[in-house]
Amino acid sequence: MHHVIVPLNAFNRVEVLKRGQASFFPMIAQSGAFGVEIRRELLTEQDLPLHIMREEMEQYQLFTVFSAPIELWKKNHQFNEKELTVIFQEGKELGAKWIKVSLGHFHKEQSNVADLLLFLNEHKEIQLLVENDQTLYGGNIHQLKTFFESAYENGVPVKMTFDIGNWHYSKQNVDEALRELAPYVHYLHLKQVENQDGEWVTVPLQKNNYWEFLLKRFPPEMMKALEFPIEPPEKTKEYIQMMVERVVLCNH
Repeated sequence: MHHVIVPLNAFNRVEVLKRGQASFFPMIAQSGAFGVEIRRELLTEQDLPLHIMREEMEQYQLFTVFSAPIELWKKNHQFNEKELTVIFQEGKELGAKWIKVSLGHFHKEQSNVADLLLFLNEHKEIQLLVENDQTLYGGNIHQLKTFFESAYENGVPVKMTFDIGNWHYSKQNVDEALRELAPYVHYLHLKQVENQDGEWVTVPLQKNNYWEFLLKRFPPEMMKALEFPIEPPEKTKEYIQMMVERVVLCNH
């Protein structure tokens, strides 16, 4: 099974905000995607109520990931339970199987992973994922490794979203990240990042590029998201087919 997820931030932001995220579901389903990643930062009044969005996704048999731009650990290094509770409630209304957030300000001595364990024990039907974001603290290899080591030592069922492009923004080495964090990875965010006039810019995936090398390092069945500009949206099908071909090639 080629598990390809399409995040709603892959499409033109103005269009998504104007039309609502659910308006893209039919096209995404027809493109052969396994699921969608609903983006909390793109939810507006144009969007259907969350439980109606859930029914739409179920109609198209789309696996649901809910991505929320919140940090798991607050600036004082304490567990961000209040915001996470809201996100999990929304995720349940959406029928999300996975919820993705950023690490935030984890500190091994001051952050209590037991608080996170207690919380997740009350929400066993949802898998929490922590992504390397573009900040210098939440996209830091050492910080992420320390967090996942602490979590695993304490039996906390949290896994990682490995965004292959964000390492450039947080000034980290992708190969080192792969070496240190691969055991925790459950979900890949694929994008191509190029330096244009001194700034990192996310561009569409091209064949024979670094992302293909990364694919070989993970099991073929690992969930993969196409998190780069897809313009026009109808090209989604082409990118999914390219991904399927690459996965087959990488594993032969």
